[in-house]
Amino acid sequence: MQKAGQATGGARSPPRICPAGERSVKPSGMRSFLMPLLSFCLLLPLAACSSDEVQCTTIAAVSVTVTVVDGTGAAVTDAELEYTVNGSAAKPCEQVIENTYDCGVEEAGDFVITATRDMATKTANVTVTSDECHVIGQALTITID
Repeated sequence: MQKAGQATGGARSPPRICPAGERSVKPSGMRSFLMPLLSFCLLLPLAACSSDEVQCTTIAAVSVTVTVVDGTGAAVTDAELEYTVNGSAAKPCEQVIENTYDCGVEEAGDFVITATRDMATKTANVTVTSDECHVIGQALTITID
């Protein structure tokens, strides 16, 4: 004799009818699918953290950002700036905003930055290093009258 809900010879048993207020619990088929999926999703970020591969961005980092001011601290917008790296030939810095200049992009080494305004000249030195992806940009202020 068969018990209610028991299958016979491969045929499916009829659904179990629950008394009011009870829920029918399906076999753990969905649960057996979700548990490994949930475990995978939770462990995936941890696996990424243990990787030795470095993911670099495609951004190009400025080597040195220079702000130029006069003796009173007012912005100097008419200076000409140039730089050398490790004794190389001089290159112009790019004026980006009023009295702010970018000197070098993704260049590391010993920078000598020269600011000229009228007959006055000021020089500043800074060392720019880099990591496995980009230079570690430096910022400095040059005061020129």
